[in-house]
Amino acid sequence: MEDIIFISFCFLSIFNIQIKGIDNFFSDYMVIDDTNCIKGLFVWIIIFSHKRSYKNKNNYLHHIITKNLGQKMVSMFFFYSSFGICESIKKKGFIYVKTLRNKAIFFLFKTEIIIIMFLLSNIIILKKKVTLKRYLLSAIFKESLGNSNWFAFTIISFYFYSYFSFKLAKNNIFLGIIIINIFCFLHGKFAFDYYYPKQTFTVDTILCFVIGFYYSLMKMHLDKIIMKNDIFYFLILSLFLFIYYECSKILTLFFLFIKNALFSILVVILSMKIKLKNEFLKFLNFHSYSIYLLQRLIMMITYEKKIFVYSEFVQMLFELASIFCISACFDKYAIYLNKLIQIIANPFAIYNYKHIDNKNNCKNEIKLLYG
Repeated sequence: MEDIIFISFCFLSIFNIQIKGIDNFFSDYMVIDDTNCIKGLFVWIIIFSHKRSYKNKNNYLHHIITKNLGQKMVSMFFFYSSFGICESIKKKGFIYVKTLRNKAIFFLFKTEIIIIMFLLSNIIILKKKVTLKRYLLSAIFKESLGNSNWFAFTIISFYFYSYFSFKLAKNNIFLGIIIINIFCFLHGKFAFDYYYPKQTFTVDTILCFVIGFYYSLMKMHLDKIIMKNDIFYFLILSLFLFIYYECSKILTLFFLFIKNALFSILVVILSMKIKLKNEFLKFLNFHSYSIYLLQRLIMMITYEKKIFVYSEFVQMLFELASIFCISACFDKYAIYLNKLIQIIANPFAIYNYKHIDNKNNCKNEIKLLYG
């Protein structure tokens, strides 16, 4: 039944799909609405990937798909994040760099609140003993209370790296990207020394964040080459597929880095010809961070308390509805957390801060935070 839900939505996600004809391409393939739909599709896949942790059966189709995809499911989030940062700096100037610090703090505060939710759920609902030491280690991402700690640590770190890099670069975007490379290299070395080989997934997507910046710098030149005509397009697509296939044969960490980065590029190239248009995909991406962190809370409680065990179909629907509901509610009030951050960052801002009294303003401010 889980496979039916998974496959059904995968088919529904291509509803309203648009495909360009011969020698035609989507010149706006990197606009935020299109990238949001692509990320939303991967959010859906990630939910079912995490579901594998609570099922002993390995014969599900979605188990096979998600296992083979591995960390490529989160590659696009890092790639699009860095691409968006670079594009925003190019358009808005270095004044945009200030928002990177606020985003990092915002995600950090949200993560700490979610960790407290995991703590309370373990103690009150699941009746598990959680020591103060374990909670504190979870709060600094060294341990977990059932939450996905590595992704939160990585995305928060990337925003801080970007902020400090461009602050140090002093209006030189190229220097800023070089400094980010250094930060990411040190991050990878730390994660490698601390986690590898037990948790390869903590390091194998770092290159995706780095190449997003370079793609932003070279996008105009690449578009002229790739989108010249269908012959050039399919030749380049075939070349990347061949390299990706060859990298897949070599089971080393370096080629895993390359393979995940190539996957990001392949998705981008495909988006030049294929465009997803789906409101539910946008919803999934809009709440992607909260969904990513809160889904395990719902799955953990459902599994431990044996909720709806008589029917996989009902159980899956309950989990999905709960995940979407709690994530949307959590994000609805996230704007007030952002307000607090702004006041802390600038105590005088409280006098200039306009009270948010309608849903549209609230949505727009949260959207700004998520980039």
